[in-house]
This record gives sequence, structure tokens and C-alpha cells, in this order.
Amino acid sequence: MSAQTAGVLVMRRFPGYKDIPGLRYHYPKESYQKTIERLVGKLVLFYEPRRGGTSPASVSGGRSAFTGLGYIDSLSPDPESLDHAYAELRYCLDFNHIVPIKSTQISGQALQTAIIEVPFAEAQSIIARGLAIEVGNNAMGDRHGLADVSDLENLGSRPMIEVISSRRVRDASFRYQIIEKVYQGRCALSGLRQTNGNGRAEVDAAHIRAVAADGPDTVRNGIALSKTLHWAFDRGLVSIGDDASILTVERGLDPMIRALLRPDGLALLPAAGDQKPHPTFLKWHRSYVYKGAA
Repeated sequence: MSAQTAGVLVMRRFPGYKDIPGLRYHYPKESYQKTIERLVGKLVLFYEPRRGGTSPASVSGGRSAFTGLGYIDSLSPDPESLDHAYAELRYCLDFNHIVPIKSTQISGQALQTAIIEVPFAEAQSIIARGLAIEVGNNAMGDRHGLADVSDLENLGSRPMIEVISSRRVRDASFRYQIIEKVYQGRCALSGLRQTNGNGRAEVDAAHIRAVAADGPDTVRNGIALSKTLHWAFDRGLVSIGDDASILTVERGLDPMIRALLRPDGLALLPAAGDQKPHPTFLKWHRSYVYKGAA
């Protein structure tokens, strides 16, 4: 990867194009093909504009901020629209805190264009700020939250490529996003919120589409689960429908595990549409992991 430039992809909270957050970015070829070809194999930042913040058609409500990072792995045609194409994404990661554009050296005017190149050093600065966690003026190591995220200490002192590629850093950031920010320590399938003696939540941050199957470390590919239900989810004994219904196999699920599930049969998911599990990832789990009838 060239250390000279990085990219920025403008992606609305509720995309009007056929984007799948963490997997692919949809774009019109006539306007952006040459620029995006230069970004293949490079780091990209995701920028949420003001437009499209409450619905695909809305003209306001967006945060005007950088929200995460990824790499463009390859480009592929859109078979349903020959004048559009996809940038296939890898290694995507949501920021722990958004980075407002007004606090960076990148101009809002430049981002009237949906795909741009920026200096790599500026991208590094944005990433360090987006992934770091602080409480007031105290370093991350002084905090005691619901998730163990000690691997996010001193990010700014590490080489940025190491930060981006480190599985420990990515897992720590994913845990923080899922357990603390979105599900607040509560298991989505049981509804229970339990903590240990140190105040840590007794839930895991589970990937819906597995990392081994190129699942991204993004909020919409994550769910908070108790350790027992995480085990059942990973083994395909339980899953989730697009309507939030909890799906279970007819045979093979211990009655004691079944008794842990929410009595109304619905997973406790975030109210915000841009935090709920994405249907693409839920479909993947039902198709490739779940052992029951979807």
C-alpha cells in the first residue's frame, strides 16, 4: 500500500445507492472510475455528510464527520446497472468516536465530491483520534467500562499500519462499540444485563458474519450475546430473522438454553436504524451457519 495517499468515500447513514456497510461501496463509473482505480489496495476513510441523516431522501441530519475506515480490495461491475460499479471492501472498522470534519485539515467543499484522495498523514491523524478512547482528560487506561478494551491504550504512539491491522486492536474497538455504545452490556437474545465484580459486562461482542468469512468489524455486523448464547449462535442453534424474531432449531438446543431466550421471541435490537444488524449479515448467518429452517 502506498504511504502517500489515502481515500475518502462519502457514505450516507441511510445510503441512496446499494452500499453494504463494511462490504461494498456503490458508485457511478462516469464520475469516479479513474479516482477509485487509484485507491484500489489503499486505506479509505468513510465520511458521513449532512445529507441523508434521517432517511435516504433527507437533506439534513447527517453528522458531517468521519465514521470509520477500510481498504478497497477490488472493483467489480454492477450487473444490474452497467453505468455503476462496486468497490469491494475489506478490513472495515467503525470509529469509537466520530471525527468532525471541522476538526481536520480536509475541507467540506472537497467532499462535495463523493470520492477523493487525501494525504496519508491526515488519514492517520483522523484514525488515531477516531479509535482512541478517553474519559475527560484521563488516559484510556484509567477508565473502567463495561468492556475490556485495554488494547486501545496509547494508539497514537504506535505505527498506524500496525494499529489498523492488529487483530487485538480491532477486537477491542469492536467490543467497545457493541458492548458499551450500542447494547450497553445487555444480551440481545436474553435481554439480561449482568456485570462481574469489576463492573465488566458478562456479554461478548459477537460477529454475525464471521471474521473468517470476511465479516467486518462494524456495528451492523455485531450483536451483544451472553457467553452461552454466543456459543449457540456460532454453532447455528439460534439465529435472528429480519423482523428481529429469534429463530431456534427444532432439535439439539438444550431446554435450559432455550429458557434463556426472551419470552416474546424477539431479539432486543437497537432502535436506531443505522445500528441494527444489517439484513445482509443476518441472511449470511441464516444461510451458512444456522441449522434450522430459516
